[in-house]
Amino acid sequence: MVIRGRSAKASVPTAVRAKANPHASDFGAPPFKKPPGASSSHLSSSPLGPPPSPTHAGIESYLGKHVKIWAKGKVVADRLESFGLERSDIQPMLTRFVTAIKEISVLPALAYDEENLQRMADDFALPPTEKPKVVERWLTRLLFEWGHSAAGQAALGEVVSPLTLVKISELFQAADLSKPEAMFPITRIAPPRKIIMHVGPTNSGKTHHALRALAAARTGVYAGPLRLLAHEIWERLNKGQIIPAGVDVGKEEVEEDPAINFDVGLQPVIRKSADGRYVRPCNMITGEEQKIVDEHATLTSCTVEMVSVSQRYDVAVIDEIQLLGDPGRGGAWLRALLGLNAAEVHLCGEETAVPLVRSLLRATGDEVIVNHYKRLTPLQVENKSLNGDLSMIRKGDCIVVFSRKQLFVLKKRIEKSSGMQCAVAYGRLPPEIRSEQAALFNSPDSGYDVLVGTDAIGMGLNLKIKRVILYGTKKFDGIREVTLSTSQIKQIAGRAGRYGLHGDDSAGGFTTTLQQPDLPVLRKALAEPVQNLKEARISLFGPSYHAVATILPPNTGVLTVAEVLLYVSKLHPQCELEDTRKLQKRVEVLDAMQPALTISDQMTLQTAPAPVTDDSVLQALGVITRLYCENLRVGLQEAMREADLLEDHTVAVRMIMQGRGAEDEYQQALQTLETVHWVIVMYLWLSYRLPVAFVDQEEAFKLRDITERAMQKCLDLLTAIKGESTRHASSRPRKGGIQYRTKTEIKDEVSRRRTQTREHAKAQLERLQSVGVTTKEHARQ
Repeated sequence: MVIRGRSAKASVPTAVRAKANPHASDFGAPPFKKPPGASSSHLSSSPLGPPPSPTHAGIESYLGKHVKIWAKGKVVADRLESFGLERSDIQPMLTRFVTAIKEISVLPALAYDEENLQRMADDFALPPTEKPKVVERWLTRLLFEWGHSAAGQAALGEVVSPLTLVKISELFQAADLSKPEAMFPITRIAPPRKIIMHVGPTNSGKTHHALRALAAARTGVYAGPLRLLAHEIWERLNKGQIIPAGVDVGKEEVEEDPAINFDVGLQPVIRKSADGRYVRPCNMITGEEQKIVDEHATLTSCTVEMVSVSQRYDVAVIDEIQLLGDPGRGGAWLRALLGLNAAEVHLCGEETAVPLVRSLLRATGDEVIVNHYKRLTPLQVENKSLNGDLSMIRKGDCIVVFSRKQLFVLKKRIEKSSGMQCAVAYGRLPPEIRSEQAALFNSPDSGYDVLVGTDAIGMGLNLKIKRVILYGTKKFDGIREVTLSTSQIKQIAGRAGRYGLHGDDSAGGFTTTLQQPDLPVLRKALAEPVQNLKEARISLFGPSYHAVATILPPNTGVLTVAEVLLYVSKLHPQCELEDTRKLQKRVEVLDAMQPALTISDQMTLQTAPAPVTDDSVLQALGVITRLYCENLRVGLQEAMREADLLEDHTVAVRMIMQGRGAEDEYQQALQTLETVHWVIVMYLWLSYRLPVAFVDQEEAFKLRDITERAMQKCLDLLTAIKGESTRHASSRPRKGGIQYRTKTEIKDEVSRRRTQTREHAKAQLERLQSVGVTTKEHARQ
């Protein structure tokens, strides 16, 4: 067994076990959220009163009422000890900090400005159930920041050891995220950028100018939210389908492509057919797939997580910029916004992001230009709901549900009551299958006249939706059922009546609800002004994670490292860490094997794309991690076999391809294929980051294609209406008409050339020696 990491004494268990963590229940909630039944300190039972005024005196007086109770909590002392502070120093340190808070000397020493004070006041204005966590987090954060300051060092130096003082400063500096723009020094020393925002609602043409600027750029990059979108840009640039900026579109004979998935507006700037004049070699880089057309190509299309912040570009395009505030992925958009080193950066998305972007870029010196776009077709709320009558479903309708289970039940009911076949689109479907289903819905001759989808339908899909029907206005958020936000309702309903996809665009799109009580909620949300984003998210597993983990004692758990960031980090007033709720389940799977992993490996495996809602995928992640620790090599089939997925996958594919199964068997088979597809995607993702260990990349691509074909056929078989549709699962040939190579293929070719060169040199030397030329003479020659 190979032992890796900071401790040579660590061993790797053969079974996946969860290591006990004293603060696990405390950390499992998102920032500023308290899990039901969890009590983090005595503050939870203390009335915290009304929020303070945003001044030094107001806030510190407010904290002074609660700091003594907080300091007496055992969980606080335990947490500080887990951060590496000496137990004997903790109580004297807390006592001195309590005194400083009550004397209102902490915030003045830290020179908090108006923006930071307002952030604190806003946090303390949260609902009473959330305040204890907020106060506890702020007091811990202020303790470390004050302890790092000159005033705090002087005060604490009288009661704690020098080692504790050093540890406080080290942890604060490692976890300091108050200036996120400083994490990108290469971009900061480059000339200031021109930031051009293209903002508007769905169906406003906001990506028009950005894509044309990219097509005209000498060097450039597109960064989007989905592999499907990155692939489309890659394909269209390589085929010359995007008319570059500087070309007079009015003089072009353009047959616009109705299959485009981008919001380009009135002018036909993306051609249906290829045009050699506008061909631009472009490479594609996503987390799970890389297509290299030319090693020296100057354009790249990628998912936002994969965008390079070290390379210099003339033009960069960041799509869906409002995802800065996404609790799970927002950190990738913040990294791209602050780190992309480009002369011109185009940001496409919702108007809600404008104030936040301006605030985040204030310290960078970048020029910010905002272009506003209006919806090109009207959106009307119908006077009545369907009152639960599915026979009122019409051709071109999309009904939006909020769970996979609801989706298939509703699909069957609609097909039986209306006589129309339904295409489906939901989050667990691979992007390629969602695209196939969208094509079936869009085709007038396919027989698939209705779309049933979850709220994830809109992004990355070109949909000819005439009317959007909301199944309800509440959804489960992982903890409880909550009402959809105004922004969510606007985005879902706004998918109706996309410009250029309907014969009579002047009529626009329509929206309503399945049940009458939900209709006023829909109407109110669409009438309300947009709510601006309040904060951007920072990735938990960024450079600060590595810095903190290095300072903490060897073999410190992932949760403890994350808690340092949650409780110690000083954040930019408009930033928050990404949602931490999902981390707990991952840690339960991986924590037992952590001692055998380097910090870098921990970060890689913790961020692998594994949905925490699927226990089978998490089990597979645990198996993959164990195999990696034990063997430093992970075979795809071995991992699937040990995760009890290989045989199930084989049986599911065979049954579907033979078409011999009952409806419930197809449903179960589809769930199996969805799980296996996630595992394959995870394996491919890891193969690009740990290529020496994850060696079965080509096999994984083949198995992914087989799985996707089976999934598409399974969806056909689940259709209640029997009959032939004109479009079924496509084999989606790998090259797609564009010649490219993967990085693995390029590496293999380089290796082959080197071998040939060595063999040629060896043969030449042997020939020379055979005629009496010595090695020295050969070298001189």
